[in-house]
Amino acid sequence: MKVILTGSTGFIGREVLEQCLKNPSVTTIVALSRRAIPCPDPKLRVVILDNFLEYPDSIVREFDGAEACIWCLGKARVPDNDTARKICLEYTMAAAKKMSDVGATASSGQKQKFRFVYLSGGVAERDQTKPLWFMQDYRRIRGEVENQLLALAEASGDAFEVCIMRPGLVLAKEKNLVDMVKGLGPSVRVDRLAGAMIARALDVGGSQIVENSEIGS
Repeated sequence: MKVILTGSTGFIGREVLEQCLKNPSVTTIVALSRRAIPCPDPKLRVVILDNFLEYPDSIVREFDGAEACIWCLGKARVPDNDTARKICLEYTMAAAKKMSDVGATASSGQKQKFRFVYLSGGVAERDQTKPLWFMQDYRRIRGEVENQLLALAEASGDAFEVCIMRPGLVLAKEKNLVDMVKGLGPSVRVDRLAGAMIARALDVGGSQIVENSEIGS
């Protein structure tokens, strides 16, 4: 399978990339990145994208034959709401809409269902009117992304499928003292999260929302 990946230089995306390179079911990885990724593996094709709001034809052509995207682009902490909205919402939806249009074309020329696996978070709030005690604006923005992705999938019929991963705190693969404290709350190790995202990219169907308890099980 050909998979599109974003955020591959980040903590979680880097683990997804490493596991994709080792997974025999993933034949090609198209990594959309602002900078080069030093990796000699022939499975990896790095496509430099300066603006994640615009997808010229030269970039769209790289999507040909892809059946899934694993979207790890994002930041846990952002300086202001405008930046959060741009990175979390506008970047994600610009890509998702373009990929829902392109879809995946089999050798027969028939459209296949394209899977968009989105890395959200356990505190994202889809109810935009619900009172929140902390990180109100950021949590609503993340929830709005989920709402728009699910609406896009519904409008696309059988052409576009969305899976939203909602992990708690993401811990390093190696156990350490800090993670022992963080792990007292809802959490998952990064390698298990990456593996779960790849599994959903490879497998059609399943629930649209995957909570932390399901990822870590």
